[in-house]
Amino acid sequence: MTAQESSTAAVAGRSVFAGQQVCEIAGLRTKPGCTSPLFEQDLWDFRDVEGLPKATRKIIDFRKIRNPLWRLVAKEYLIALMAPEHEAVRHLAHAYRIHRTLQTVAYRAEYLPTWFNWLTEQGLTSLSELTQSICDRYLQLRTLRQAEEAGEGNEAEEDEAEESDDGGESEAELVETSSGYRLMAVLVPQEVANYSELFTHDRCPEGFRPWNGASAHLVIGSPKRQGNKTQPACDELLQPLLHDCLYLIQTLAPQALALRDKVRRETVPERKDGSKRGNRSVGRERRATLKQVIRRHVAEGRPFDEPNHLAMASRTQWGWNEDHPFFHVNLQAILREAGIHGTAARTVKSGATGGILTPGGLLEPLQPLLEEAVQAVGTAPPWGRDAPVVPRADGGGDVPWTLPVHRLGLNSVLDRIRTACLVVIALVSGMRQSELVELPRDCRLPPQGESGRARYRLKSKLIKGQGYDRAVWDEWIVAKQAYDAAEVARDIAGEDAGHLFPEGLDFDEWIKRLRRFTNGPEGARLGLTPIPDGPLTLRILRRTLAVEIAHRPGGLLAAKIQLKHLSVTTTEGYANRPGGAQAKFLAEIGEEEQKRNLTLTLQAFRDYQNGKWPAGPGARELLTFFKSIEEELGELDVTAPVIRHSDQEVISLLGHRAGALHLGAANYCWFLDPDKALCLKLAKTKNRSQPLAGMCDSARCPQATHHPCHRPVWASAAANSRVFIGKIGRSQKAEKSRLTAEAERADQVVAGIDAALVAAAGGAHGQDQ
Repeated sequence: MTAQESSTAAVAGRSVFAGQQVCEIAGLRTKPGCTSPLFEQDLWDFRDVEGLPKATRKIIDFRKIRNPLWRLVAKEYLIALMAPEHEAVRHLAHAYRIHRTLQTVAYRAEYLPTWFNWLTEQGLTSLSELTQSICDRYLQLRTLRQAEEAGEGNEAEEDEAEESDDGGESEAELVETSSGYRLMAVLVPQEVANYSELFTHDRCPEGFRPWNGASAHLVIGSPKRQGNKTQPACDELLQPLLHDCLYLIQTLAPQALALRDKVRRETVPERKDGSKRGNRSVGRERRATLKQVIRRHVAEGRPFDEPNHLAMASRTQWGWNEDHPFFHVNLQAILREAGIHGTAARTVKSGATGGILTPGGLLEPLQPLLEEAVQAVGTAPPWGRDAPVVPRADGGGDVPWTLPVHRLGLNSVLDRIRTACLVVIALVSGMRQSELVELPRDCRLPPQGESGRARYRLKSKLIKGQGYDRAVWDEWIVAKQAYDAAEVARDIAGEDAGHLFPEGLDFDEWIKRLRRFTNGPEGARLGLTPIPDGPLTLRILRRTLAVEIAHRPGGLLAAKIQLKHLSVTTTEGYANRPGGAQAKFLAEIGEEEQKRNLTLTLQAFRDYQNGKWPAGPGARELLTFFKSIEEELGELDVTAPVIRHSDQEVISLLGHRAGALHLGAANYCWFLDPDKALCLKLAKTKNRSQPLAGMCDSARCPQATHHPCHRPVWASAAANSRVFIGKIGRSQKAEKSRLTAEAERADQVVAGIDAALVAAAGGAHGQDQ
């Protein structure tokens, strides 16, 4: 349909989308045999659409809008967001030119009833009555809300806000709403006006654009978010989380999965018993078999099975007393062990003195024998009684990996391990939540390369930025820990699961349950470190990895999962698929590295000004540079003596030097001249774009410096070397000589750092004189 045809249809009172299927217009593909919602329907159900992310809201209800005329407006507006290339949409001057995701459209649909119903309450019946003053009143109303109704909101344009009734005055305290909520109060009226030419039965005044088309962020006085505001997880939270999750995956998961398989093999489904209750010979045979089972428990010293907590709760409701001798005995398990199926153990509702009955009265004559046997061997949950021992997580010896447990308890442990898999994959790979929940069961691609240098890959769907039904398969090159965690998650999910993690993934609830496990009695028995309270989301885990790689080459993740390997792995992922999701994550790391370099260079300059000079082969050149910067700032002070220079001004002068900064384990590398880089000379590599940190010898490289913050690392290295020297036998002369040389070099570096501090103090004193 051409633009002229669509205009003619609108004039005739018929929507250009009338009679069409929404999925066909938006380019969505439905499952075989399923149909798409029609444009005229007041309820759009997208549950039968293929390829949509799991977290997407799949139902849009227009019945919340009171004015039927504006329901049509809402449909035309939302479908225009979904189909920007439609002939009736693409000629609109202010229409979006890219597809809006279903999640975005669903959020808009949540805000539309609030806007349209408020206009109805103000007495408006047509959009042609809209004025700027009405829009201003609406924004003012959405800026202040009653304290108990104030929505939390996020600062993203597409975040969801809560609806509220605004009729009448209240003495309740008024508070300012979130910037995200106010943003939508501007954005929805603006977008409705932008698409006004498309609407069939009602339109805004010609040429009317709320707030003159100004940016919604500008209107609400909140600058558009720059950079990533998500804070990484603190070390006090990250250390026990990572420690416990790796322990659950590497140590507990093999044992738990083996026990689950054993339970499945040995659990025989109950079958209906075809024998007649009145057959006395059959009854005598059964009682004889039951006697043998009971006596065998005593002879083997094997406890009787306990019922699970659900069965105990049912017994309490039936009138059982906890002092009853068989309250903690699973009577059905005794019958099954005797080969008797299809009969249910139950009790007379007569309290603790009541007898136990089964169809045919099988256990009544054996009650004294059973009581004696229970007193002799006791009861216990049926599974894991002889659990293999594993090393405690804190190194405090060996313990059984589990205490006796019911099947429900085993499932609970497997769920905690599954959460650990999710945490490790997210933390080690940097995947977004949309990519994690799309990990299919066969996400593990075959490793590439040799076993010692294998490249491990996971496949998932790239959702963000792809638009409707355009999610594409992407690959992530990950560390082996994430690859192994994906295998464990697959085994836990089972053969019937299509993905590693369920559609209704509630990460907040999963983390709460993991905390209860690690911080509870079972976690203490296994030596797990309690995970402290603190904010923890999948977005925080992604941010943590980016910051750790950029800022902490010798930090926590380096000690746990070889951070250098993670950095190399991330780079490999970028090189393998330059346009993939991992490349975007690498860009985030690059931004963090740039910020880190500027911050560290500024700190080094401030240390120089405060009498904390660097040491090392490159110290003289760095001091000369800092002195030139100080002189340049002095010249600026002469021309503008009343202006105090901010850190940003100093950073602009230090920018080139900061761009050359690379972090070593215990030094700064100012990689300005590849010809001077000792590591490149030793390696004789053709790639001269960056230094080789693994071959760094900062005590000899002319571009390396040591700062006061590096002193503890070198002092510790010297002390550790001497400890090892004292434990080496006389025959290991070569090893002793090597460690002695390392200790002496570390001592020299420490002495150099101390001497630089003394020289700096003397220089500052001379200047004071």
